[in-house]
Amino acid sequence: MEKFLKIIRYLILGGIFLIPFIPLVVSSSLFFPFITGKNFFFRILTEIIFGLWLILAIYDKKYRPKFNRQNLVLIFASVFIFILILSTIFSVNPYRSFWSNYERMEGLVTFLHLFAFFLVLISVMNPPAGGEKLWKWFFNVLLDVSVIVGIYGLMQFGGVLETHQGNRLDATLGNSSYLAIYMVFHIFLALIYLFRTKEWYRWFYLPVIILETIVLYYTATRGAILGFIGGLLLAAVLMVLFAADRKIKIFSAVALGTVILLVAVFLIFKSSPFVSKSLVLSRFSNISFQETTTQSRLTIWKMSWEGFKERPVLGWGLENYNLIFNKYYQPILWKQEPWFDRAHNVFFDRLTTNGILGLLSYFGLFTCGIYCLWRKRDEIGFSVYDSIFITSMFAAYFVHNFFVFDNIVSLILFFIFIAYISSKINAHNKQDKIQNSIDASNLGLKSTYAMIVGITTIFVVYFINVPAILASNNLIKAFTFLQQGDGRNTLQEFQQSIDRNSLGTTEAREHLANFAAQVAKQPNIDANLKKEVVDYAASEMKKQIERFPGDIRYMTFLGVVDNAAGRYDEAAEILNEAIALSPNKQMLYFELCASYLNKKEYSKAVEISKKAFELNKSFDEARKIYVASLIYNGEFDEADHILMEGFGTTIVADDRILKAYAEKKEFAKIVTILEKLVEEQPNNFQYHLALAANYLQINERQRAIEQLQKVIELKPDFKQQGEYYINEIKAGRNP
Repeated sequence: MEKFLKIIRYLILGGIFLIPFIPLVVSSSLFFPFITGKNFFFRILTEIIFGLWLILAIYDKKYRPKFNRQNLVLIFASVFIFILILSTIFSVNPYRSFWSNYERMEGLVTFLHLFAFFLVLISVMNPPAGGEKLWKWFFNVLLDVSVIVGIYGLMQFGGVLETHQGNRLDATLGNSSYLAIYMVFHIFLALIYLFRTKEWYRWFYLPVIILETIVLYYTATRGAILGFIGGLLLAAVLMVLFAADRKIKIFSAVALGTVILLVAVFLIFKSSPFVSKSLVLSRFSNISFQETTTQSRLTIWKMSWEGFKERPVLGWGLENYNLIFNKYYQPILWKQEPWFDRAHNVFFDRLTTNGILGLLSYFGLFTCGIYCLWRKRDEIGFSVYDSIFITSMFAAYFVHNFFVFDNIVSLILFFIFIAYISSKINAHNKQDKIQNSIDASNLGLKSTYAMIVGITTIFVVYFINVPAILASNNLIKAFTFLQQGDGRNTLQEFQQSIDRNSLGTTEAREHLANFAAQVAKQPNIDANLKKEVVDYAASEMKKQIERFPGDIRYMTFLGVVDNAAGRYDEAAEILNEAIALSPNKQMLYFELCASYLNKKEYSKAVEISKKAFELNKSFDEARKIYVASLIYNGEFDEADHILMEGFGTTIVADDRILKAYAEKKEFAKIVTILEKLVEEQPNNFQYHLALAANYLQINERQRAIEQLQKVIELKPDFKQQGEYYINEIKAGRNP
């Protein structure tokens, strides 16, 4: 029995020590490769070690967590998860709250895995089971992997590897913000061991700190860097107050003064050319209440507050923030992406999706952790440096969370550190010191329980992960066939992805809708295939709307498909429903306007486009669509007035306005617009060709010939056809 349990324990530890490698996982065979691979790896690994731990705990009392009032961290972690469960049960959309999607992969399912991982850590990584030595090894593995990630980031900085967010480093995390907070956690972890360790090798932690600080800087992530600076200031103050070594107190005071001085110097010279030319420093110097990003954040937080007031206790449910964003959408947000699913503030995310109970329990994780670090420090066995740097780490993470949202890597790291605190509290419990902890009674019954756990674990691993992984792979194949122009196989892969009925079904339906909208507009595709694709896409989007009622995102997709297929009445009906739910979202009016224009109900199109325009007149796209509608309706003077008001000219190069003038046979207007387009894009042969055709319409025959000659120059294979047109024009005929 002891040998059997020892093997299980080693298997669990092996799984635990694989967790630090999750940031290195990037799966190109899965949709959202930087997100899905990491999440599926974490879930499968957690499910396996959790199942093994349950078996271990069945036989050995030593590995059972101790739920007592002394372990406040365990209590609040349990309360937090319980609130999330309640919030999901009473969610506006429980399915999405549980499963989330490929882009985020959070939802209740992820938090249940984090809690399961937390329980395994506090039960297996405690002193009676190996204790502080295990944690030291584990934390050093974390640091080793972070060095690999940091080197990857430096290679991006040196141009050896490509970044995925412009000039900002993102390494294997695929997002600068994610990489930044990952570095922050590990810098403070390295500081713990630099100060805690007495042996000579302590100095190996110094280059780790330098490397990761450089990488953090070049992520140019303001929230994380501000949090890091704040964490350093807090650490310096705490060192001055509580460090025993006088030299360290003096060093900390000097460091505190240096950081304050550097911040002051930056504020003094933030308008200097040196700062303005720096990618990183310029992002900080531009922070103001007038900045677009700042204004957008403040607007979104106001919307979040309105959402909270509507459902204050348990919120809207995890992953339902998009419903708040759509319902309380403010027209000024046209400058941002149209589909926010996060408040870009973890605390507003908790408040809106899990209510006041969710936010308070989340705060409890921080406060209980810090309380135990300080009030129970000597009793539990934390060094002063543990208390100082973990507190500073939490402070930095807290500040970062005020500006961004979480991801699987930062969540794992946070749960690791609260588990570390909780495991130390567990170790202080006298029951943990029982030597003969193996329970040999009722072995037959325990074996039955163990077998049930094993079978359940296999089922959970398959059900939670396999269908979603296969569906993701189908999506990748669909995109591959789409690039090859193979419509039939593209459709089949979408169908297979949807039929797996996994968390990927939503993503597959969205991309199917985009595919259908493209197919419907292409004249060279088989009519039967086109009809099959469009009908299937519309049918699936209707199913999506039934599963997620009240979500205008899917209503919009259905409206786009119906418009592309020529089903304008159906499109107008669903889009009007969407507008009733989100009356301030301009893009809904744009698509509805397209429906009425296609139906040639021009006065209705003017009415709809005017509403979109008047929501926020600084939105040039809305102005152009309104102008096009006016032209279709024959209101040329009003169209000129709106153009002049917004652009200072009546000649605005826009394809929609061109098409409207063409419909009304206003060739002189078309010519002036095309002349401007040709001036702006002299190498676009299609504009030259269109200009030639319209010169003919106003009897400018020589100028038409000049444009055709330019087309021949730009596109030599047009020479034979172009010369034919030129000869016809010279002969007095219109080709």
